[in-house]
Amino acid sequence: MKLEKVAKTRIKVVLDTSCYVASLLSVSGASAKIVELIINGKIFNFYTEEILTEVREVISRKKFNVTKEQQKYFIHLIQETSFLIKQLQTYKVNKCRDPNDDKFLSLANQIDADFIITIDNDLLALRTSNKTKIVAPNKFLTIKDD
Repeated sequence: MKLEKVAKTRIKVVLDTSCYVASLLSVSGASAKIVELIINGKIFNFYTEEILTEVREVISRKKFNVTKEQQKYFIHLIQETSFLIKQLQTYKVNKCRDPNDDKFLSLANQIDADFIITIDNDLLALRTSNKTKIVAPNKFLTIKDD
């Protein structure tokens, strides 16, 4: 099957850092269930180097108590199961009240994502960005099952 056809039949998502961290800290939570959907190829996840750098930095914080091996494995998992996109300036978006979150909006804009999945209130407050819905992990799971 051609990638274009597959891409049209699968939901395209962008996970923000809070969702990645939550999936790592609670293996039975909604974020972990979403990561499982990504691993199983049920939905397509996209990321940029900038997003991956932020995830690396956040999961290495002492307060999360994630070992170096777990960190390395988790980053590898993202790289193996998700699609790396080179962020193009043409698709840059500057509309989040926290400018650090604009990278998620920009990526969603570039790939025409169906959803940004987040626990971050700055992103959730927007509700949508272009055609992309911005939802919490639990909400995504109920929408996806419809």
